[in-house]
Amino acid sequence: MKRRADRPAPDPGGEREKLIGLGRRSISKSYYPELRNRLGELERFRSLLDRVSDAIFVVDCATGLVADVSGATPAMLGCGRDAVVGRPFRDLLPEHIARYADNLFNLSTETMSLETEFRHPATPDRPPVPVEMSLRIVEHGEARQAVIVARDISERKRGEEALRRSHDELEIRVRERTRELARANKAKTEFLSIVSHELRTPLTSIIGFAKIIRKKLGERVFPAVDQGLDPRLGREMDRIARNIDIIEAEGERLTALINDVLDLAKLEANRVEYRMESLDPADFLRPAMDSSSALFEGSDVLFLDEVEKDLPRIRGDRHRLIQVMVNLFSNAAKFTGQGSVSCRASRVGDHLRFSVADTGAGIAPAQRAVIFDKFTQGQESLADRPRGTGLGLPICKQIVEDHRGHIWVESEPGRGSEFIFTLPVDGA
Repeated sequence: MKRRADRPAPDPGGEREKLIGLGRRSISKSYYPELRNRLGELERFRSLLDRVSDAIFVVDCATGLVADVSGATPAMLGCGRDAVVGRPFRDLLPEHIARYADNLFNLSTETMSLETEFRHPATPDRPPVPVEMSLRIVEHGEARQAVIVARDISERKRGEEALRRSHDELEIRVRERTRELARANKAKTEFLSIVSHELRTPLTSIIGFAKIIRKKLGERVFPAVDQGLDPRLGREMDRIARNIDIIEAEGERLTALINDVLDLAKLEANRVEYRMESLDPADFLRPAMDSSSALFEGSDVLFLDEVEKDLPRIRGDRHRLIQVMVNLFSNAAKFTGQGSVSCRASRVGDHLRFSVADTGAGIAPAQRAVIFDKFTQGQESLADRPRGTGLGLPICKQIVEDHRGHIWVESEPGRGSEFIFTLPVDGA
């Protein structure tokens, strides 16, 4: 009887692991479950990656060839994965960027972003897709790969294009409207100029004849009337004299209005020739104060000079700047019953700051916003002061701005007002 071959002794820890393959290099079956799990995870990750809305490319930096794609790449390019993998990435780019494609994969920085377009050569009739592309360089030892993520921004581009078209259309409408307003303003200015010229001639005659009538009545007619015959004659004669005074005063006021309208029309039409020269501020402040001092005689208002000494010179038209100051003094006189009106001047940086401050009624906030508009006044003038035309401040504003200056008002109701303007120092 043959002796059966000796069997290996039982393994103390259990059965010896069965090996697949040959020799010690074979893989243990105990690794199968783990490998299957890892492969499953990779497949699930790849499946999820293919569902993202961005296109993902992996490009070999040495060759510039697409090594792998994922995400929305097929939908974005309109072709399958096989048509993209192995193709130069530069083929997907527009010509003006494709010529610099090699530079994209040799960046000194690890990341970059840019906006461009993608189009696959296999689908030339398909419109290019605008994308926002981000690129990141990844190194594995000596191998370098670029991971490129591209997001379709077609919707954003359409919105930007619609916004640009709307903006262009709005710009065209604004320019057309501006031209219409310019034509209307020119026609208005010409109309005012013509009407003002036509009104001034008969108005001058009315004022002249009113003065002659008043003089003749006072020198010849009234002295020859025997007021003793009828006591009412004296009252009628006084009423006639007052009426003639009103005609003359209102005629003078209307003449001033017409002159202001003509003056403003010339200023707005840039038909005023300024005689610009280097001026000491006293050259126009002192004459303006001297000519305006009569406004405050016999009143309870002090007219104060608060001008700083040794101010630098400015460049301007002396007579026009006197006109500005006289207008501001006149306004202050109309709305100040008691207290003071001050003329101030000081240096602020490379500008001189001029102002006329009063302790009058002040201006309400709503009125301050329109105080420099035509035919606008802050409030009713005092009962014993003449009313203005509402053009003095617009004229001041135009003159100051033509001198490269700026004018504004600071005021509180019941606490007075201060009209301020600045002019650049000569040479500034």
